Amino acid sequence: MNVCCFGELLVDVTPYGVSDKGYEVFEFNPGGAPANVACALSILDKRASFIGQVGDDHFGHMLSGVLQEKRVDLEGLLFSKKYLTTLAIVSLQSDGERSFSFYRKDGADVMISTEDIFFMKIDEADVFHFGSVSMTHSPSKETTQKLVAYAKSKGKKISFDVNLRELLWSDLSIAYQEIIKVLPYVDILKVSEEELEFLSKSTNHDESVKKLSATYGVPLILVTYGSKGSAVYFKDEFIHVESFKVDAIDATGAGDAFYGTFLSLLLDKIDQFDEVNVQQLTDMVRFANGAGALATLKKGAIGSLPTRSSIQSFIDGKVV
Repeated sequence: MNVCCFGELLVDVTPYGVSDKGYEVFEFNPGGAPANVACALSILDKRASFIGQVGDDHFGHMLSGVLQEKRVDLEGLLFSKKYLTTLAIVSLQSDGERSFSFYRKDGADVMISTEDIFFMKIDEADVFHFGSVSMTHSPSKETTQKLVAYAKSKGKKISFDVNLRELLWSDLSIAYQEIIKVLPYVDILKVSEEELEFLSKSTNHDESVKKLSATYGVPLILVTYGSKGSAVYFKDEFIHVESFKVDAIDATGAGDAFYGTFLSLLLDKIDQFDEVNVQQLTDMVRFANGAGALATLKKGAIGSLPTRSSIQSFIDGKVV
């Protein structure tokens, strides 16, 4: 196994037009950032497992079916008979950007405890990937902390997508404390422009990434800027890589397409992680930017994840 992803697997309830009665119509799309990354990796021919919990309900089984279809290993996916699958209500703006509200109180992904199978799946992988959504409430918060510490103790590379969802935190000061608590374990950090400023309390991004890396020992940091591209920080170099211009429809999952693609390329050099040079990382980021841009041309997250050949064709300027 290349990567073990842990966290939320949920339904993105996405606007899909208006009914003949004038009411909004919604589409139920599979989502959840760690699950999206697992699917992106699998689509790009890497071996990914997902560990987490959904409800033993219609949505939970639908989500399981989608991940199975994408060839994600689900030995560590639990089905709860007590708690329901979480729903995320997506609101889309005219430029494709989105905001979220959640039906998640006592959701299956929140009410997850540590299971032996989780440690087994981490043992199999080279990289353990997670995000901050599983850290918003107990018991998933404590489960996340245990799994991260275990993965680090086993010498796994730790990948962390901050993925800050403000509505899920009772207080952003708590979010800050919980996030910085796990940063010393992290080898590969993904943050958005806003998340970088939230963690560093500064709008000077050059200084912010250097400070985060030095303070918490994070060697590799990726910063996403939406339509403005992304940047990579490694070995005291911070390089911005322009995005590809597209007429975005839905940005849901674009960051996960970007990050899953980047990880798929980095995995080829994971055994020589310390020896990767900035030019190689820049090329990886440019390719990942292409994946993120392509993902905005379709609605939903997992359904919009591109293949390696479609990304290459897009970058080459061919018809996709």
